[in-house]
Amino acid sequence: MTFWAGANDVSMIQMADVGVGICGQEGRQAVMASDFAMGQFCFLKRLLLVHGHWNYQRAAYLVPYNFYRNAVFVLMLFWYILCTAFSTTSILTDWSSVFYSVVYTSIPTIVIGILDKDLSHRTLLQYPKLYGAGHRHEAYNLQLFWITMIDTLWQSLVLFYVPLFTYKESAIDIWSMASLWTIAVVILVNMHLAMDIKRWVFITHAAVWGSIIITYACMVVLDSIPIFPNYWTIYHLIKSPTY
Repeated sequence: MTFWAGANDVSMIQMADVGVGICGQEGRQAVMASDFAMGQFCFLKRLLLVHGHWNYQRAAYLVPYNFYRNAVFVLMLFWYILCTAFSTTSILTDWSSVFYSVVYTSIPTIVIGILDKDLSHRTLLQYPKLYGAGHRHEAYNLQLFWITMIDTLWQSLVLFYVPLFTYKESAIDIWSMASLWTIAVVILVNMHLAMDIKRWVFITHAAVWGSIIITYACMVVLDSIPIFPNYWTIYHLIKSPTY
């Protein structure tokens, strides 16, 4: 990270990973070439100690979480392939596979990546040593990543086999099971995210719980289209006493 104010510092700002330009009497060339711009050096303290810490905590959590929410979905499909002796049948429609990352689970991830805060700005300014958490790799490191992957593995096993054994003696078809697995994985990843949220506000509640509601709504719409193979399955599933 570099901090410069003059036109002769533009090349150094461009070479740095993060460049901060100060808008002063020497012109705005440094500001135009920088990643962050400020009017006074006194703002630098808040930029580093507050926003720097918040951004590190958000990025450190969302990187393994995005691996988690996609891996648990893919592993669920992998267990299905094992159960069907590596057949070419698909458990989900193309729409469900696309909507999982684009609609069902994307909004909470974006909201938490922007709004979540582990500590208040007053606390971070009062205790500058908290900024060192990033240098010590406390929130994201290789050990935490593999712990997340192991957690993903067993959660995907539970996610797949519990509904499978629960409905083993029932008469519902595979498309009804697919609807059940889709709902279950969306609820799982959103609950996992909800347990790790440190700052709840209205938009956070709307994103997390609204994502589950949107999933149900989309599945009702998709299962109401006669040309899809999963036509009317969500209605049969809801009527089931086991559900």
